[in-house]
Amino acid sequence: MVLLATLSLAILAFTTAQQGDILLIDGKKYSIHTNPLEGFLVKNPERRPHGSVMSSANWRGYIATWEIRDGQLLLKDVEVLVGKDQSSRLEYPGSSYGYRSVLSEVFPERSAIVADWFSGHIIVPTGKLTHYVHMGYASTYDRYLILKVRGGAVLQRWETNEAAFKKFRDSQFAAFKKTPEYQSALTEATSGDDPLNPEDAEEFIREFYSELYMSRLFDEPK
Repeated sequence: MVLLATLSLAILAFTTAQQGDILLIDGKKYSIHTNPLEGFLVKNPERRPHGSVMSSANWRGYIATWEIRDGQLLLKDVEVLVGKDQSSRLEYPGSSYGYRSVLSEVFPERSAIVADWFSGHIIVPTGKLTHYVHMGYASTYDRYLILKVRGGAVLQRWETNEAAFKKFRDSQFAAFKKTPEYQSALTEATSGDDPLNPEDAEEFIREFYSELYMSRLFDEPK
């Protein structure tokens, strides 16, 4: 997978905390720090949904709802942000905008949608917010559920506390630093008209690309 945006676009985009997709699991609903639909949309750009309202808290332009059922990751819905008159549900009571389902537009030929294109970790914050970061999915929580998925099948799931999660995150970032993607991002961040020093550049990349490197399965062949 290539980087989803350059650093120059990153400063305009993900430097706002992002609204996560929704995951239904064990009878509960969570906001997740992984975007499983992106891999499909990168390969099928003509399917990328677009709403009529832009939010700085949702630069990918949609909210996908997922469910874990019978050991599989299922896509239940894809919604885009639109004006109140076009919406099927409001963002909040009295809001001037809301969401409209576009699932049939993204997957017109399929009804039961197993996310067979997705292999990676799904990061599910399940506890209290402990440290807010105004960028992407870089905020941290005191409890997490992590799912390991390959080809849409859930292979493993484990619960962890904040300390253990940070070790997992550090390990994932260390692996990411060995990739050409990281080197490209570092070069861009430390050059140009307003370069960052190497330490600040590394911290920016660590926060901005958290969804990308935490979701990846570095210990398995691509």
